[in-house]
Amino acid sequence: MAKRKSQNRSAARNGNVTLREGDVTTLGDEVTRGLGDIRLMHPPGTTPITPASMISIEAIAGHGHLIEGIGIDWGSGGGCLSIMAARTPGVTRVVGLEIDETNVSVARRNARLNGVEEKVKFIRSGSYSPFEDGDRRSLESLRGRTDFMIANPISSDDDDGFGYRRTVLSGARDFLRDGGRVFLSISYQYGRRRIAGLERDVPGFFHEGILARSACVPFDLGRTDLLNCLKVYAREESRGGFEYEFCNPLRQAQAMNARDSLAFYERTGRSPLSQWQTHLFTYHPDRL
Repeated sequence: MAKRKSQNRSAARNGNVTLREGDVTTLGDEVTRGLGDIRLMHPPGTTPITPASMISIEAIAGHGHLIEGIGIDWGSGGGCLSIMAARTPGVTRVVGLEIDETNVSVARRNARLNGVEEKVKFIRSGSYSPFEDGDRRSLESLRGRTDFMIANPISSDDDDGFGYRRTVLSGARDFLRDGGRVFLSISYQYGRRRIAGLERDVPGFFHEGILARSACVPFDLGRTDLLNCLKVYAREESRGGFEYEFCNPLRQAQAMNARDSLAFYERTGRSPLSQWQTHLFTYHPDRL
């Protein structure tokens, strides 16, 4: 299981990263499934290890035979998925794309901490657009040569919350070889119609199923970010968009859309249920 390691003091200094109690998580061998223990720093102000992260980790650990060669980690945060991929036999190189400078710094330290710094390169980048000339050239060299991609995007703003998933696949077409694979985090609540629509929205990609999923768990509306997501989803439904899919925590067989889920939470204080999931897409441009 994933364990949080406490420091000997309330705060410990590691280079230019300040660590406090709970700022290091160890993924044991039972989580990585034979890839060895992985220790991950995630100090305040950097991307934490979330339940969605853990399902993405489970997908890589359980389906490592589907990834090999060169990979890109879109939105790499503190580097946990890049490091998992780099530990996987057959993977030769991983490039992590991350917009936040502090995350990039921590991800590089995590790569060194776990002995994969020679296989992983973290680039500060806005989606597929690196900020530095050298990094742009490095990413450009992967066009048409990339074997796999991994991505655990956050919910996007000012749309239906699904925009970053479309961005990941749309940009991936420039880099993936024919037959390339994408491990993409898409939680249950986005709904089957929205997930199926990715094949239409981003031609060339084919949905191959779910690689890993959690049990039905609360969509924790005590987290401000998830409550804001639910409000975005409810607005999208009110505009006439596809409905979202949640389960009633009092009666799991009963489905609820986003508007019903928000009203239920405001009335009872109970979060609706969802599942964290990682989906597999393959890229076959010649099948169009």
